[in-house]
Amino acid sequence: MDRAKKRSEPLELVAVLILGLLLRLFAGKASLTENGILLPGYDEYYHMRRILFTALHFPNTLWFDSYLNYPNGLEITWPPLFDQISAALCVALGQHSKPGIEMVACFAPLIFGLIAIAAVYYIVRELFDHKVALLAAFMAALAPYYLLYTMFAAMDHHCLEVLLLIIVLLFMIMAISRKERRYIYSIACGVAMALLAYTWQGADIYLAIFLLYAAAQITLDLLEGKSFKETATILLAAYAVAFILVLPFGNTVWLSASFYGIAAMIVALCIMFALATIMARRRISWKAFPLSILMISALFFLVSELTSGFFAVGGLIHSGMEYLWGGEMIGKIGEAEPLIYDADTFSQVAFSMLGINLLFSLGGIVAAIIFVRRSAGLKRQGQILLLIWMAATLILTLGQSRFLYVSTIAIGILVSILFFLLLEVVNKRRRDDEQAPSAGNFRLLAGILLLLLVLPTAWDAASFAGNSPPAVAGDWADSLAWLKENSNTTSFFESPEKVAEYSVMSWWDYGNWVLYLAERPVVANNFQVGVADAAKFYLSDKEEEATAVLDARRSRFILVDNKMIYGKLAALTAWANEDLNTYIKRVDYGPEFVATPTEKLYNTTLGKLYLFDGAGTGHFRLVYESKTFTGSSPAKSEVKIFEYVPGALIKVKTGPDQKVGALLNMTSNQRREFVYLNEGQAKGDSFEIRVPYSTEGRMGCHATGPYLIYSGNEASVKMKNVDVSEEDVRSGRTIELAF
Repeated sequence: MDRAKKRSEPLELVAVLILGLLLRLFAGKASLTENGILLPGYDEYYHMRRILFTALHFPNTLWFDSYLNYPNGLEITWPPLFDQISAALCVALGQHSKPGIEMVACFAPLIFGLIAIAAVYYIVRELFDHKVALLAAFMAALAPYYLLYTMFAAMDHHCLEVLLLIIVLLFMIMAISRKERRYIYSIACGVAMALLAYTWQGADIYLAIFLLYAAAQITLDLLEGKSFKETATILLAAYAVAFILVLPFGNTVWLSASFYGIAAMIVALCIMFALATIMARRRISWKAFPLSILMISALFFLVSELTSGFFAVGGLIHSGMEYLWGGEMIGKIGEAEPLIYDADTFSQVAFSMLGINLLFSLGGIVAAIIFVRRSAGLKRQGQILLLIWMAATLILTLGQSRFLYVSTIAIGILVSILFFLLLEVVNKRRRDDEQAPSAGNFRLLAGILLLLLVLPTAWDAASFAGNSPPAVAGDWADSLAWLKENSNTTSFFESPEKVAEYSVMSWWDYGNWVLYLAERPVVANNFQVGVADAAKFYLSDKEEEATAVLDARRSRFILVDNKMIYGKLAALTAWANEDLNTYIKRVDYGPEFVATPTEKLYNTTLGKLYLFDGAGTGHFRLVYESKTFTGSSPAKSEVKIFEYVPGALIKVKTGPDQKVGALLNMTSNQRREFVYLNEGQAKGDSFEIRVPYSTEGRMGCHATGPYLIYSGNEASVKMKNVDVSEEDVRSGRTIELAF
């Protein structure tokens, strides 16, 4: 019977993996469209750009991109491993076309996710038993936030980052628990550490968790009078292997942080080992060890604040801590914000399935501590490491919500441990108490308990799997397809070393979309480069300031959308160090509120373009708007594209007491009628009106007649019709008119 059960264990794991596979395929189904693959988010598009380049130039990858931060270009500081593995998969399967590379690469996150599920199983199997491990693997398959990063087409490096972190943990636990092969596993752990550094710049954040374990385990070894040499040597061997493997690229921008971080951890581990040795030989109380570590750490950070040079490593750590838990990204980058930082976010988390899971995880931590206290020897050491690792991932999530993609896996393990501890307690009571539930009722009770513990994760997983289409789908995808087909093709897209002809101005959220789908250079993208100029442009209240930014960046097209006013305005104002409340007023009506633009927003370039179709400007003309209209009074198109042109200059000679202006009836490409209006400015003995539209042509967004030029005062008004050619607009010609 036992042998039969043992033979069924692999099949049970395979069943969980099949569930994980189907769930990830289902979650990513919306990325498959009749026009090809649309990736779900934002960063994925730059990963795919890099994968495409690498597959076509394998094994070389993209290290500089002239299409970013135009016209300066940008050095790419993302470690390349995820992109290179994905590209290698494409090359191995003989894919050299863009559609073929996209299709094959989109399976890479799914593969990494399945391997991570199996790795979770073997971690828990090593420390507990098959049942706990199977439930933990099942929970990992459901883990909703990791699901988003491992579903089909989720082309972001975080899927590989989490996998490698779990593999590091697996090999370290095996090095601890399997004494006869511990150095083999320790070396394998070091290799995984290095691969993690080649995947994510923040690898030190994860690797420092094992340093915390070293401090905790050595403290316990001193307390119990045991040898701590093996703990130190296992970790030291892993860090040393990782250091050797990152050494060749230690001076690069993309790997230097990991290089110096691993070096610092080796030094820290050596210091801990030396301190522990001295204390053991002199029989100093074990309490002195953690106290000494705290004092040395405090002294190190204090000195690093006051010095530079060697102690710049301390400054690097300090800045990293501020980035993680300083809340610097609040209002700027959603995923980099703390999980809870005010009453609203506390309420959102507390009254959600995630909040319930966090409560369960606290119970799981208590259960894990109970198991640690029961265990002995090497298994106990492994359980301590797992406990510290799970607690650390939860703490990281409090600093930045992005870490939910790893902490929800830890939550799944904690829930599994909690379930079997509760089951054990109930079962023990059943055996000891004659009035306890019967075997049948016990199984029913166990099923209900399991359902209660799994339900929050399963609920979120089902919700995330049935998520909305990719963020770019619909109006944005259509708009960028139009831009690609209806604007001059720019050079060097496939080999972006030289500067192309012009750029596109967009908010940074949309930069990667514009770059990959429209194949045009961008000023700002999702690396937050160019964001200061983008914010300055959109919030400028003078056309000269706005055009100065465009001239410096050689931008020809401008993109605006509904969310920039009714969703992302807080981020724009935060990046520009402006007060959001001066741009938009919130009026509360009980449980609902209405956001109303202020005069200040109306006067910005963003307001003039999106809300008034460029009225009041002389250089910006609407050339395209998407088909979906939202809001009312009147409804506005979801996405609008404007062209930056010199504009024709109409000089009107009339009396100085006159008010002069130009009016043009327009029809958009969606057959929406609107009016362009601009007012003349007095210059010498005449008035000047800069206008961006020609009166030629009747395709797309076009004028329905000539300009109506008026000049008047309270006494009388004079009007004349004027035609403006496309050449007048593009050459900035002057048209003279006299009343």
